[in-house]
Amino acid sequence: MRASPVGDLTVHPVFDGTAVLPAAAWGNADWSAHRHLLDEHDSMTVPVGAFLVRVGEQLVLLDAGVGDVRNEMFDGGHLLASLHDLGVAPADIDTIVVSHLHSDHMGWLVTEQGSTFPNATVHIGAADWAHFVDDEGDGPRRAERMRRVEHQVSLIHEDGATVAPGVTTRHTPGHTPGHTSTVISSGTERLIVLGDALHCPAQLTEPEWQFLYDVDKDLAVRTRQQLLRDAEAPGTSVLPCHFAGMQAARLLPAEGRRQWVLSG
Repeated sequence: MRASPVGDLTVHPVFDGTAVLPAAAWGNADWSAHRHLLDEHDSMTVPVGAFLVRVGEQLVLLDAGVGDVRNEMFDGGHLLASLHDLGVAPADIDTIVVSHLHSDHMGWLVTEQGSTFPNATVHIGAADWAHFVDDEGDGPRRAERMRRVEHQVSLIHEDGATVAPGVTTRHTPGHTPGHTSTVISSGTERLIVLGDALHCPAQLTEPEWQFLYDVDKDLAVRTRQQLLRDAEAPGTSVLPCHFAGMQAARLLPAEGRRQWVLSG
């Protein structure tokens, strides 16, 4: 998997595994123009992982993969080996931004052995913490896991919080209440790491498609539409978490329909 340059910064994909997403997860969406994305079982297999940004001596990890999990949806467990290939040990990570508290984005934060990244400050949207931890929105088990690393958590209450030079958060709610994208800026270049604001390339031209796991489906559509408009600005690339290759791309309007052009 290729790194994505952003001015003087570089964003490295950190592969953890894969997930299988059935077309039915988008309800009654018409896939006739997007059949190439689906396999013979009307599903797509997408990458799961994280992204590493080196900002001077600071190491920033965006999301934390699914963990050492293997079930009918996920096949994970590679994130620590992928970090090792980049010359990074878990204790080296200074800062983590978790886009949201679904299992495939926070899976490695804590295991049975304890905190995986003991020296990191973990930034999480305050509304996600309230929903998933305080209110146990996905059940007590996930809430209890997160409470085990609460001493490392810094809640994001405002839009545009700076977590490292050139690295800021953006409130992008809908998929979850406190869903957070990350904006990486250097020189005239800007990269928006989307989290799960988009799940598949079809949503580039079908942003109104609602995903099964969106907590507020209508808000997720509005957020997605705004992100796509912003992504057409000069010097801006986007980096969805689950697109093939975990590679950044630019969005180009063409005859009223966006084209996805790989960066770099």
